[in-house]
Amino acid sequence: MSIILSLVITFTIAVAGQTVPGRAFDRLITIWLGHEDFNSSVNNAVINNLSSQGILLDQYYSLTHPSQPNYVGSIGGDYFGLDHDNFTRIPRNVSTIVDLLDTKNIDWRGYFEDSPGPGYMGPENVRSDGKTDYVRKHNPFVQYDSINFNGTRLSRLLSFRDFDHELKANSLPQYIHISPNVLNDGHETTSLFALNWTDSFLGPLLKNTELMNRTLILLTYDESKTPEQPNRVTSLLLGGAIPENLRNTTDSTLYTHYSIISTVENNWDLPCLGRYDVGANVFELVASQTNYSNKPSPNLSLVNNSLSYHGFLNSDPAKHLPMPPPNLNLTGAGGQGVVKVVMDFWKNTAKNDTPYDGSGRLFDGGDGTNNQQAPQYQAQDSNIRGLKTGAAAKFNNKKSLAARKNILNSEGMCFWVIFGLSTGLTAIFSFTV
Repeated sequence: MSIILSLVITFTIAVAGQTVPGRAFDRLITIWLGHEDFNSSVNNAVINNLSSQGILLDQYYSLTHPSQPNYVGSIGGDYFGLDHDNFTRIPRNVSTIVDLLDTKNIDWRGYFEDSPGPGYMGPENVRSDGKTDYVRKHNPFVQYDSINFNGTRLSRLLSFRDFDHELKANSLPQYIHISPNVLNDGHETTSLFALNWTDSFLGPLLKNTELMNRTLILLTYDESKTPEQPNRVTSLLLGGAIPENLRNTTDSTLYTHYSIISTVENNWDLPCLGRYDVGANVFELVASQTNYSNKPSPNLSLVNNSLSYHGFLNSDPAKHLPMPPPNLNLTGAGGQGVVKVVMDFWKNTAKNDTPYDGSGRLFDGGDGTNNQQAPQYQAQDSNIRGLKTGAAAKFNNKKSLAARKNILNSEGMCFWVIFGLSTGLTAIFSFTV
């Protein structure tokens, strides 16, 4: 056993680099609200006003319940069976959209309302009146050790104060994630409260012609409110990247939170993660300009997207599985293969079975009894546009279990303990067996 002790002290301030032109937009801003059903929000006056300025995505689906796995999946291409909002850590060998952006030095940041400071890793921030405002579960980046073990990356997880400062300085990055606090996103208040905040926040941005130049905004919800219904959420595309003839229109293409990653890949010709980012539809606004062909899901009508499937982060020991390897043979929406850092991390698992086939098929944990839409493990192959038929398509439990054991045995086991100090420093202990 080797023991490594490192003290990470971050004083880095991220500086905006040169703009990397995209094929359909030069900046993407994603703004996340909290748990509301499509039918309860789509006819709100604020949504109606905003949709008149952009594109309503009326077939946009979240991935599961509760909130946290949707954030995790939106940058990692899978939520790995996560079924809770508790403190979560994802190993360093799991890459994210950040690794894709970094291949072209595309500047990125996450802005989190009421976050105490850059790279804050605590579970929440409690106000002087005892109410919680910032919560870690709505910060997708800090869940991944590939980010929180990197001081430069941690320094890009900022607060709304930083957003305001960089907006005034005209130094906002090209990829932006925005999470309001749990009051303004509607989690601890109401949908109307959240939409009133949205109106006050978005209104000035949409009027800022310099900021909106070739900027695309996605306004979405992390999850729906009613688990008994399919996980459909109201989502809008806004900003200067939308031509006049597409404003006040509706796009009925199937999208999920994985479409954020595939759209980024397609727009900037980036490599892929080799997970569910491959096969996720690209926003048609972008696909129509890049000649990318979207595909319907082969099983949308069978999926509820409310119960998480078995996986590495599932809280039920009976549903826990080893971390699945990415499919190293996939080609993503950017026309490229799997990003090099993923290839390097996972090269020893190239012969292991994987659940990722690039088909665009949706998966969930069933209805609590039947689990027919669970991920199916099969040999790594190039993109499959639809499921195989016959015996090859059936889920073989013995084969799958053996494949998962091989995954576990092919990798060393690494454990990390992180201590947050009162000074804001972070002590990281790494134990590798």
